[in-house]
Amino acid sequence: MRRWGAAVCVAAAVSATGARAGDYLHPSGAATWSERVQILYDAETRSVARRAVRVWNPSPGLDLDFTWEPEAGEQAGGVGPDGAVAGKGKIVWRIKGSASYDPKTVFSAYAGRLRDGRPDGRGRLELRSGEVVDGDWRAGRVEGAAVWIDAAGNRYEGEFRNGLPNGKGVYRTTTGEIFTGSFVDGRRDGEGVTRLPGGTVYGSKWKDGREIGGNRPDVLADARVGGLLKAAGGDADRTEIAVAVEERMNQQSEMRYQHLVRDEDIAIYPVSEELNGLWNGGQIYGGSYMIDGVDWETSRAFVQVDLATTDGSRVKLKDLKLQVGFSEAYRKPMLTLRENYGCVGFRPNFVLVNHGWGDVRDARLNVQFTGEEAGGPASRTFSMPVEGFDTGADIDVRGLLDQAGVDTAKLENNRYTCPSMDSMNVCRSKVFNDVGFGEVADFVSGEDKLQTTLAGTLNYSWADDAGTVYQQSETFRAAISLAVIEVPADLAECGDGFGGSPEALRYQDIYLPVGRQNYDIDMPVRGNKSISSYKARLKMHADQSSFHQMRVVADFADGSTRESKPVSLFYFRPRPATFRSSAQPAQCYLKDEGGGC
Repeated sequence: MRRWGAAVCVAAAVSATGARAGDYLHPSGAATWSERVQILYDAETRSVARRAVRVWNPSPGLDLDFTWEPEAGEQAGGVGPDGAVAGKGKIVWRIKGSASYDPKTVFSAYAGRLRDGRPDGRGRLELRSGEVVDGDWRAGRVEGAAVWIDAAGNRYEGEFRNGLPNGKGVYRTTTGEIFTGSFVDGRRDGEGVTRLPGGTVYGSKWKDGREIGGNRPDVLADARVGGLLKAAGGDADRTEIAVAVEERMNQQSEMRYQHLVRDEDIAIYPVSEELNGLWNGGQIYGGSYMIDGVDWETSRAFVQVDLATTDGSRVKLKDLKLQVGFSEAYRKPMLTLRENYGCVGFRPNFVLVNHGWGDVRDARLNVQFTGEEAGGPASRTFSMPVEGFDTGADIDVRGLLDQAGVDTAKLENNRYTCPSMDSMNVCRSKVFNDVGFGEVADFVSGEDKLQTTLAGTLNYSWADDAGTVYQQSETFRAAISLAVIEVPADLAECGDGFGGSPEALRYQDIYLPVGRQNYDIDMPVRGNKSISSYKARLKMHADQSSFHQMRVVADFADGSTRESKPVSLFYFRPRPATFRSSAQPAQCYLKDEGGGC
């Protein structure tokens, strides 16, 4: 069973060169204020107004425009009395005069908390160069715990002071090396532990970014697992291979990936927490917005391979290839939930849609009735079996309502009205007097639209292509429509019942066939093969959600061979949602409210 799990968390790093990432946009001149007029919504007064907005611009020499996007609910549109932005929101800097909808024109975007026009609090900065800083900020600089990806894809995670790594941290290079130890002013300084790409671990000592002690082994001692082949030597001995997500294309894509150097490999997996949740399981999300917003036919994982000599000398490259150990389908179901509303008042069902490539087996619901807010009081636990399904299923909970003492016959056959919204409290009481809600009575919410919430787990099994069966348990919450109290304006008869991947023409298209093992994909080397450095840009894809394990292999003219650290690609491509619900009532009496009436 292929999971990236908790071991692959959102983390970032820094090339320990001393570059001051905490200076926000890497100033090219004297920092100053920038100002523009925007139309903003004030959540407190519920009004729209034109306001002069001021932000601190650390790079005025770049001549960029900005937009301020306050988070919903920010008072005064997130703008203080002097016009300086404050609170939670997003600042986007882009090429002056460019279209606001064009992602290629974005220079940087900061999302998080601000004070006095500067990042202050928790926030994330993304630069067009591919650099990412995610952590705690103070007066425009990183202070405290943070993670940093530099433009090459190397990652630092740890303590920052004065905008630089200072204190304990972990530095992960795209070649696969991991250093855990102390940093001073952005450079490794003091004692630490280094893990080489092949798995060899040793104690090391550093001063001002230079290794001055320890027992670093000869490179060939780290050969078998991930670095050099056993008897390589030659040109391979002074060459390194780095593998990372190519951020400039990745940032323009609607399906974004990230990478993390782990002890055993370099993992490449989706950025989206919701998609990670679908892959790993644990929670069934409501709706399929994260699925529907991507053109999966053109979705790609953009990856960059860097081959370079450690001393700047030239080597003669014979060929370069991607050596794939296996490409296997990921069969775990990936479930989203759709609630049923409209058409009629009583809709004791919801829909589970499977975006995964395997079926749900031996399923059972264990649920409680509860209120709208999670964590509140709840009923006793009810249980019911669910018939196995492939593309999706209608889940009817009428039986559970019956067990809880709800008069489902009255809810189904009666129609409730009210002369006006002003009388709704009286009308609501009449419904409660007419219908026995049993154990659910304390968990009915809403005024004219009465509902209860089911909260619990779906327990099921699924199998991979080898026949191995896995047990899965995933939580969910679903609102169940019990009744609609109609007012005269509502009384009517209804009758019977984006995006994709950016252009990447200079990228080699890498198709990974699911179900194959031990195959090679050539990566043609263009131009002169006598090199000191070489970049290969790849756009990888497969026909379905799948797991791929591979290495980049470089063969040199002198007969030596260099391998990258193993790369694990968790490629996400959901199955098209083909399930069609049969839970639509035969005849409707409510106006369409999203229920398909």
